[in-house]
Amino acid sequence: MSIKREHWGGTFGFVMASAGSAIGLGNVWKFPYVTGVNGGGAFVLIYLASILCVGLPVMLAEMAIGRAAQSDVIGSFKHFGKNSLLPRFIGGYGLGLATMLFFYGSYGVGCVVAIISLLFFKFGWGFAGFSASVVPLLILSYYAMIGGWFFIYTGKALSGDLRFANVEQAKEVFLDVAGNGSMTALFTLIFLLCCAVVCWFGVQKGLEMASKVMMPALFVLIVVLAVRGVTLEGATKGISFLLKPDFNKLTTHGVLEAMGHSFFTLSLGMGIVVTYGSYLSKKQSILKSALWVCILDTCISLLAGLAIFPAVFAVGMNPGAGPGLIFNILPVTFQAMPGNLSVLWNTLFFILMLLAALTSGMSLLEVGIASAMTQWHWSRKKSVLILTIIIMCLSVLSSFSNISWESLPLIKDFLVASFGTVKGSFMDQLDYICSNWMLPLNGLASAVFVGWIWGAGKAVRELYRQVPGEPMVALTKAERLKVVLSRQVPIRSWAFFVLFVSPILVLITFLFATGFFS
Repeated sequence: MSIKREHWGGTFGFVMASAGSAIGLGNVWKFPYVTGVNGGGAFVLIYLASILCVGLPVMLAEMAIGRAAQSDVIGSFKHFGKNSLLPRFIGGYGLGLATMLFFYGSYGVGCVVAIISLLFFKFGWGFAGFSASVVPLLILSYYAMIGGWFFIYTGKALSGDLRFANVEQAKEVFLDVAGNGSMTALFTLIFLLCCAVVCWFGVQKGLEMASKVMMPALFVLIVVLAVRGVTLEGATKGISFLLKPDFNKLTTHGVLEAMGHSFFTLSLGMGIVVTYGSYLSKKQSILKSALWVCILDTCISLLAGLAIFPAVFAVGMNPGAGPGLIFNILPVTFQAMPGNLSVLWNTLFFILMLLAALTSGMSLLEVGIASAMTQWHWSRKKSVLILTIIIMCLSVLSSFSNISWESLPLIKDFLVASFGTVKGSFMDQLDYICSNWMLPLNGLASAVFVGWIWGAGKAVRELYRQVPGEPMVALTKAERLKVVLSRQVPIRSWAFFVLFVSPILVLITFLFATGFFS
């Protein structure tokens, strides 16, 4: 059965949906705490440079692949990479590397490398597309758990149960929530069902319509919180911390984390941008859409910083509190703010976090749905049902083993054999594999594929497909030069970055994140 390709109703809906996929917990949760840990303004400056040098070029590449192929991420890579010999070369090289790992006693990692190499050798670029379609489903399995926590915390905020006199009280409540597997699993399933309901109605009536409502609401909430934050007495220290670079506080690790986060926050390497690009019509502008997504994503990250750091500094809290900044520090911060309105600020903030999680959760699920519909010719409703059930099963593992590995001894033994150790909880380990291994490798594959396999020239034609040609004959020499520069400089700059700069930077980030270089 052939499934008719759906399309966005308009550019605004596409930008809102794409921005919704990019704007999530990476912006309003992870960006503030990694900025706090890495010293503030200098980290932000490197992050902005990484958006320009890595994020935007790869986003344009992934959008171009999707729209040109009019297929899911697996079909897109298969279509344009069917005659490439590079996968066989990489697969052969990978098998040689696996042999070396076996020789040095790294049996777990050697097995993983050998399996991936064989799959890449056999299925070529289709396997790269498969990897990009699987990773968002894995991410959603633990992302949904965090979304479930935001449901719980929104309810606690509304009932006034987040009034804490100190951080220790806030930590105790969070540990109670995170350690309650049954309650966490219940609200995780509710979060997944919300995402599934939106995807059930398709591109225009589901994703596009929901994004048009939720994204403006998210923007209004974060602006309100940012305005309140910067108007607090003593807020200037927080603003300076966020916006004034101090390179003495920046480490090599901070630079690499900024590069990696710029990649993560734009949803690159997840198949989302390719999938959403495939729903674009040939009349809609990829260039303008990608620029707007990057601008909105960056603005939301900075507004989140302005909502959090001025308030944190104003009440004398620690900006470098790490992941606990949201659940342990901010409720105490809101309680200490003047005006006795902690219930209002807590409620607005956790509704904001919930909306951010939902907009990203929908897009993560849609990638798998698009692949199931295209590759296996399932209907949309069948795809939604089956994938939601699979993700729910994985989510339950995260929910019940968040504090300890005691519930999953066999999985722990396998991961120790493969990676040498485990990173915190099951959710932490899954996040480590997805964020440090799969996402950078998928992004590297996208950049290499567009620049060297499909060809930068073909990608450029796709990017400029809808731009009308100017009647050059009627122009003066100066006007002709201006037209040529307006086209050629962006084209050549993008081609240079996608061919050389972006792949090299992504590869460096991957090698450091996985411990190959220290």
